[in-house]
Amino acid sequence: MKQHYISLAKGLKGAGFEVLAACNFDATTMEELRDEGIKVCPFHLPGEIQPHMDAIRAVEIANMIVKHGVDVLHCHGFKAGVVGRVGAILAGCPKVYTVHNSVLSSFHGMRRTMLSKIEKALTRRTEGIVAVSNALKLELERECGIPGDKVTVIYNGISLPLVGKGQNVRRRLGIKPEAVVVGSVARLIPSKGIHYLLDAIPLIKNCCENVCFMIVGDGPYERALKMRTEDLGIEDDVIFTGYVTPVWDYLDAMDVFVLPSLSEGLSVSILEAMAMGKPVIASSVGGIPEIITHGKNGYLVPPGDPAALACAIICLIKNAHLRESLACKGRERVMTHFLVEKMVEVTAQLLEKCVCVKTHG
Repeated sequence: MKQHYISLAKGLKGAGFEVLAACNFDATTMEELRDEGIKVCPFHLPGEIQPHMDAIRAVEIANMIVKHGVDVLHCHGFKAGVVGRVGAILAGCPKVYTVHNSVLSSFHGMRRTMLSKIEKALTRRTEGIVAVSNALKLELERECGIPGDKVTVIYNGISLPLVGKGQNVRRRLGIKPEAVVVGSVARLIPSKGIHYLLDAIPLIKNCCENVCFMIVGDGPYERALKMRTEDLGIEDDVIFTGYVTPVWDYLDAMDVFVLPSLSEGLSVSILEAMAMGKPVIASSVGGIPEIITHGKNGYLVPPGDPAALACAIICLIKNAHLRESLACKGRERVMTHFLVEKMVEVTAQLLEKCVCVKTHG
């Protein structure tokens, strides 16, 4: 979501919009946005629900809208979608809400019911709703009762990468030239399913030699994942790089990209790997099947199934020609359907349309 936000903000600025970014990224990213001519307002919004503080933040958003003469507020993600839209309602400002991930999957019982009702109520006061995949659109219809004609599907888009410096990364990490590198790029949280990739490694090692595994990214689950490698006796086979930038160099160092997510809106990391010319194996969840056609431009496996994941990885490790074919077709898929220019163009059209619309009730 962060990369989507940054790419969209830059793209809209380049398209002639005046962009005000209310966000709380690291100092380097904030400066990067300012360098593009984007006005940046530091704004911290914790992920957990805090009714009293969230009400205060909604008022702060309303004041920001009025102070800067905002014509349309674009919110990203569920929490920002609630707080931001309440603030925009208070300020009488049109609003657009982009859904990046499964809205209610992490909630249960009364809390899930309450949040579903909140979403339905806010939808009636929302000029535009965006889902980053058809799978998310269908979920919004099914779980939140949102009419399908209220939701616009706009796929995530990426810029085509520069040539990566994968050989430099491999040398720096001590990876042998002949090794096949199986890698993943993800926020290290349970829903990304990285633990299933770790569980698959002993099965892969029984069939393949000269294989190295690289996990790129950080997050609250990192320590637990490292402990899991020790329990499985594979700590010497797995490299945890932590957060890195640019990610292109690390993708370039991989021979096979894997994302074993349990839920996913539309994975930017998959698009980046495909754009980098890497064969992709991913879980058949959320919007991923809208990117990958199994056996044509990548492999799909059931979520939460280490054995199936291991079989797919072994297949690609042992077949360089298949890796090359999937990689080529994957890159073609990104170039024709998932470029950032298309994402910005369609989003700009929706924002302009919503400025002219006023919802009631």
